[in-house]
Amino acid sequence: MKLAARLSALYAALLGVTVVIVILASSIALVFELWQFSGDVMVAKHEEARILVAQYRREGMSLAQAAPEIVSAMGGIGLRVAVYDLKGHYLAGDKTLPRKTLSAVVGAGGMQHFIPPSMRGHHAAYPPLPPDPTQLEPLSLASVEGGYVGFAPSIPLVLVSLAPYWRIVLTIALGAILLSWFVGRLFAQQSLRPINEVSDSLRALADGDYTQRRFVMASGDEIASLTSAFNDAVESVATAMDHRRHAEERMRQFAADASHELRTPLTVIAGYIDVLRRGAIEEPRIARQILATMSLEKEHMRGLIDRLMRLARLDSEAPPNLEEVDVAELLRSQVEAARRLDDRRTIDYSVDGVRTISADRGELGEAVWNVIENALKYAPDAPIHLSASRTNGHAVITVRDEGPGMSESERLHAFERFYRGDRRGEITGSGLGLAIAKRAVERAGGDISIDSAPGQGTAVIIRI
Repeated sequence: MKLAARLSALYAALLGVTVVIVILASSIALVFELWQFSGDVMVAKHEEARILVAQYRREGMSLAQAAPEIVSAMGGIGLRVAVYDLKGHYLAGDKTLPRKTLSAVVGAGGMQHFIPPSMRGHHAAYPPLPPDPTQLEPLSLASVEGGYVGFAPSIPLVLVSLAPYWRIVLTIALGAILLSWFVGRLFAQQSLRPINEVSDSLRALADGDYTQRRFVMASGDEIASLTSAFNDAVESVATAMDHRRHAEERMRQFAADASHELRTPLTVIAGYIDVLRRGAIEEPRIARQILATMSLEKEHMRGLIDRLMRLARLDSEAPPNLEEVDVAELLRSQVEAARRLDDRRTIDYSVDGVRTISADRGELGEAVWNVIENALKYAPDAPIHLSASRTNGHAVITVRDEGPGMSESERLHAFERFYRGDRRGEITGSGLGLAIAKRAVERAGGDISIDSAPGQGTAVIIRI
């Protein structure tokens, strides 16, 4: 059973319970009012009984003869009537009428003797007239000539008189319950529509559809909170799937590029091995040249594999080990390492306004070193200047050379993996240095860019 149907049934049940309570309360109030009204009716019936008895006496009928007529004339809905003689003997009417009051009156010797002594006034100096016995009659008994007429309200008849009221009220209640069920179902369906849409979206998500669907709810109720949580969850899933898709694409591209780059040295080595097998090994000079070339290709392949491993490590999901890195010490160590490779050119550094950077010490050092190494290769004999400063709240490390610079096409593609430019000539390399630097800087939460033009040198800017 759907939730909307259960809610609408609950609305109808609550209304039904409310209606039953209202009907019971109103019925009790009506019974009480009818009971009070019965008392007023009995007061009026006393005088009516005396008038009827007097009328039948004039017609020559005794009380015993007139009793059935009196009962027929005075009985009505909600009232029971019985006629008794002066000794309390039943003459006509309802035999089940309570006779306690009648027995008390007959035992006292009549209605006039039933008057309490305190109301007879015989202690006064000038005693007043005794009260009229008819004014002191109990509601349930009227004194008439020759006997008594007894009255009692009829509870069953009172309840029967409520039947038309119950019929009308129950008909209205049934219509109201059906209407509340129908209206409640419409409201429940309307209120639960966002939940159904969220359920459909979750099923689509489970089936592999990661398209983001956002739900906007104007109210701030629980359903709005649910849709907001769903929006956040779907956004997180979609972002995670985008990252996964991009990672897979990078991995496929990485594998394709790596296999292409590794194939070249392996092909060269395999070719030279084949030459040696065909007899070149018998010629010492040729064999030495071949072995020297194979050694170079081996070192190139080793360097390529080493860079591929470093790039794969940087592409992993493992978070960097962040720490406060001393910028001056970092640049000094990088400059000293570069001078050991080439002590003929000018390589210097400067630090202004920045002391430490929050980053992974190894990854940041690797990024800066790959940029320096790139300058050593592509800007031969040109001075290299390293600087660090703080700009707009960011630490900026710049590696600038005074070399030939880059063309616009080379600048745009410089950070692509295995890209080595149009003028690489005989310069050895894998085309992974700047790609490694870019990935390391991104893991530190920064960005890297190149400012270069032909003949104007090259500046690589790292912002963290």
